[in-house]
Amino acid sequence: MLFHPERVALAGLLVWLLLWLIAPLDQVFPLAWQPMAYMAAGYAGFWLGCLALSGRLKRVIAPQRRRQFGARAFWLVLLIGVAGMALRLYDKFFIRGIDLTVDAMESRELLADAEAGPLAAVGGVLYPFCYVPLMLWWARHRDSGLPGWARPLAIAAFVLPAVDALILLSRSQMLVALSMMYLSAACVLYQGQPLHARLVRPLLIGFTALLGISVAAFMSRLGQMDMDIIFSILNSAYGYVLTPNKTALLLIGENGLAGRSLAALLPLSQYYLHGVYEFSLLWTRPDAQVFTLGTQHFAPYIKAASIFKLITYPDFGTNDIYYRTGVFTTFFGPLWADFAWGGPLFTMLLGMLAKRCGQWAREGRIAVMPLYAYLCVVVFFMPVVNLLVSAQGMYIVNAFVLVALLFGRHRRSAAPLPSAVAQGSA
Repeated sequence: MLFHPERVALAGLLVWLLLWLIAPLDQVFPLAWQPMAYMAAGYAGFWLGCLALSGRLKRVIAPQRRRQFGARAFWLVLLIGVAGMALRLYDKFFIRGIDLTVDAMESRELLADAEAGPLAAVGGVLYPFCYVPLMLWWARHRDSGLPGWARPLAIAAFVLPAVDALILLSRSQMLVALSMMYLSAACVLYQGQPLHARLVRPLLIGFTALLGISVAAFMSRLGQMDMDIIFSILNSAYGYVLTPNKTALLLIGENGLAGRSLAALLPLSQYYLHGVYEFSLLWTRPDAQVFTLGTQHFAPYIKAASIFKLITYPDFGTNDIYYRTGVFTTFFGPLWADFAWGGPLFTMLLGMLAKRCGQWAREGRIAVMPLYAYLCVVVFFMPVVNLLVSAQGMYIVNAFVLVALLFGRHRRSAAPLPSAVAQGSA
């Protein structure tokens, strides 16, 4: 399934709809039909892009060859990724003055007030390489020359971005890290089977851990602001468009175990679902929409050029771009603000890229699997957030494109597939 990005997009949409059906939430504002039509056009463009290449690609039932990656490639990407993360951490703690003794909200404010410099830009390009060594380890051959202790190093590098996100309690970046590990394992080890028996338990453990961290982060913020949880649910940024229904409020008011559990989980449901309603508000805003002409989706290139004084970074006011700040507007809010009615064309090109990468990944081209795994993350969460714009998304894409370009022409090896794959196909 994972090697068909159109199915991944459909699965993400169905998961959103399922949560929308079962979550005890009421909408505050009605959904306008125009943004829903734009979302439908965006999805249609993506599926058309996938369909445009479907008939032209070779049909490969099961990969029988993997691209050979030696120890040199493994150590190179590990070094690049760790160096990138070191630059990011140095920029945060020593240049922009983040302090671990202060809370995450204050740290975010410090980062927002201090402009990122060249080190942050370079680190942003390099740190996503941290995701790659573990995938190379999973796909290694017996003659790769890697020692056994390379595996814990690869795992440590993989979780570094999540630890970095944990410092600022960034749920979106933690979600990306968990999703990347899960989808990478499914692609490399289990022939794109997302619900393989060996993946279900790690998926449940990771999902539970993410829920726990999210709830802990939420409660920590409430404690710092000395705010009641019910007041927060009703008056948070997400509560502006989605509020608990009467049954949920009565259950929370009883303060029993069920009520406390619901109070802890409701903000996560608001977090996941609110983007569609915020996109509707963005579309129907009373003032004029300012279009950013691609500067959001291609921000890394524009920022890099402005840091090195090659161009002047466009000064678009955040409130001019988005009707409300600090919220998600699905994948399609930034798409609309960047490209207006050209957005469906962008999603069609994205669909073509994802389909091509999916076919290459299915053929066993390890170099393209990091890029394809991240594209699956982007596509799955389209109803929630634009992960090309948020969570350092385009930096991750750039890094994985570099991986594909640097190692995509490695010689093929006829060595057998990893044992886990062989068992999965048995």
